[in-house]
Amino acid sequence: MATCDKGIVKNIVSDCSTKPVGGIEITAWIGNRGEITPTYDVTNPSKITGLAVESTKQLFTITGVKKLLNAGFDRVVAEDRPDTFTHYFSFQGFEFKVENVENLDNLEDVVVFVEMKEKADDADGTFRGFGVKYGLYPSTDTMRANDIDGARSLELTSLDGQSEPHSNYTLLATDYATTKALLVGLESVQA
Repeated sequence: MATCDKGIVKNIVSDCSTKPVGGIEITAWIGNRGEITPTYDVTNPSKITGLAVESTKQLFTITGVKKLLNAGFDRVVAEDRPDTFTHYFSFQGFEFKVENVENLDNLEDVVVFVEMKEKADDADGTFRGFGVKYGLYPSTDTMRANDIDGARSLELTSLDGQSEPHSNYTLLATDYATTKALLVGLESVQA
């Protein structure tokens, strides 16, 4: 039987020994949610141990510079429902050829995986997924010729009423090298 019981289960240590380093790497992976099948850990539903895409489909990359890519979440608190999380991913588009414009114009119901700059020795928490269960959709999509050098600024978020049950999903297929190879391997069209 499913339960909504929640509560703290371990100490929280926020001191000099656990201070994080912010930021994500300059490449993220994005795919159409309906074409992706995650394998969830049997004891922790926020952990993904495997990832597959449908035949003839693939993951794509978004490459930025410095801090151009951003990801995160906001908790959605309700008095009469379990708390959920609105996932968030943002980036800027610099490409304006016809096929690039159409690609971004058609962007919806996607999943994004990012690699954090800070990497634990066991890679736990290094690769994080956003929009895995319900997808990310454009919430802001703007371009002004005289702002941010004419780039297109996009933010993707969970739709209202379709927020995620976890703040993010951790993708961990054994270790860092195996997990990274999994994502890179899915960049090619699957046979």
